[in-house]
Amino acid sequence: MRFVAALLAVVLASPAFADCPLDLGRGTGWVVFSNHYMLAFRSDPLRIETGEPFALVLNVCTKNGKPAELVAVDAQMPEHRHGMNYRPTIVGADNGRYRAEGLVFHMPGRWELTFDVRAGEETERLTHDIILK
Repeated sequence: MRFVAALLAVVLASPAFADCPLDLGRGTGWVVFSNHYMLAFRSDPLRIETGEPFALVLNVCTKNGKPAELVAVDAQMPEHRHGMNYRPTIVGADNGRYRAEGLVFHMPGRWELTFDVRAGEETERLTHDIILK
């Protein structure tokens, strides 16, 4: 746990990431990294309830701190081999900030969120698991 906190402190203090804030407000959320991108997101509302719609507030950037494009957001339950019953809508803002609306986890269990991001020609899929009880 100390290592994760120290790594996050270094990343937040780095000037390369100054244009891509990882703090989405309210002191909550997740950060996902790949070889080329980083993505910070939190749910709105903060507590995801089974069968209730929610949104994701996101910042999407390249590793050198430049805004990136959020191409798609989706979720599936790998153990059940199905996805959501709804397709989210992505609303863009300035500087890599996005809001994905209309997500619904219709049953409890492990959900795998997928985020397709790109900067220029290079598209990459980032994933993050959420366990809904």
